Amino acid sequence: MSRSKEEMETVLVYNYADNTWDCYSNVPKHIRKLMSVGEMRILESEDDRPVAVRGTLSEKQVSMKNVRVMSEEQKQKAAERMKSLHKK
Repeated sequence: MSRSKEEMETVLVYNYADNTWDCYSNVPKHIRKLMSVGEMRILESEDDRPVAVRGTLSEKQVSMKNVRVMSEEQKQKAAERMKSLHKK
C-alpha cells in the first residue's frame, strides 16, 4: 500500500521525564535512518521492507541545528581554501 507524499510523516515526541524521543515514521528515507540508529518495531511491511516503524531514541540521538547560509563571497573563499589544502 503506497502512500501519497501528503500522507507520509515522521513524528518525534520528546518525553522530558525519561529524556527519550518516541518516534514514528512512514517516510522511506527516515525509516532507513531510524533502523540504523535505534531499535525500531516494524508496524507495516511491504515486499519484506518496512513501510512504517515506531521506536524510542535517546535524547542525544536527536539534534537540532541551524542551517548555514553562505554568501557567494563566502563560498568562493571556502573553495579557495579547499583548493590550497588539496595542493599540499
